[in-house]
Amino acid sequence: MTRAVRAWRALTPMAIMAAITANLITDIRGGDFVFVDYFGYFTNQTNLIAAAVLIVALRYTARDRPVWLELARASAVVYLAIVVSVYWFLLWPTIDDVANPWANAIIHGVSGAVVLVDWLLEGPRRPLSWRWAWAPALYPLAWLAVVMVRGATDGWVPYPFLDPGDGYGPVVVVLVGMIAAGVAAAAVLFQATRWRPTAPPATAA
Repeated sequence: MTRAVRAWRALTPMAIMAAITANLITDIRGGDFVFVDYFGYFTNQTNLIAAAVLIVALRYTARDRPVWLELARASAVVYLAIVVSVYWFLLWPTIDDVANPWANAIIHGVSGAVVLVDWLLEGPRRPLSWRWAWAPALYPLAWLAVVMVRGATDGWVPYPFLDPGDGYGPVVVVLVGMIAAGVAAAAVLFQATRWRPTAPPATAA
């Protein structure tokens, strides 16, 4: 099992980078590439976060891990769970064509599955404290703040359900729902240690 964990922690970041690079090249060739727009998407940012977390976790495979790393790992799971849920339930029905299906599958599915399995098979020995359940919400809140500012100034929004064109009421409902779901998911993940099929190493204080 240790070899398998090391393998996906090494290979998944490479797959994520390949997917993001492929989509980046497609956008550049399409002539409508804008750096801050492309890397302003929650999907791209959170996949990069997941890749970084897996690379750091690779060093700690089958070893004690500091609490900050466990929080980062749990946060990555929450972020990609949001990405997968929003994409397949809200965005996918409205998309007519996907430029790079394999890249799309990686950033909207494979990466999320890997970080979830990674968490379930090798996580902290004891549940993380409930008092940290808010931590995974910090990054999404910062991202949403930037998106709202950009939407109100230059008019760019990454996803149609965040468009304030029809008023901020529906947008606020979506945002509150996403944050609440993220905190709830984090709370579940923090306690999921008791359901794990393996006996992971203890977490360093």
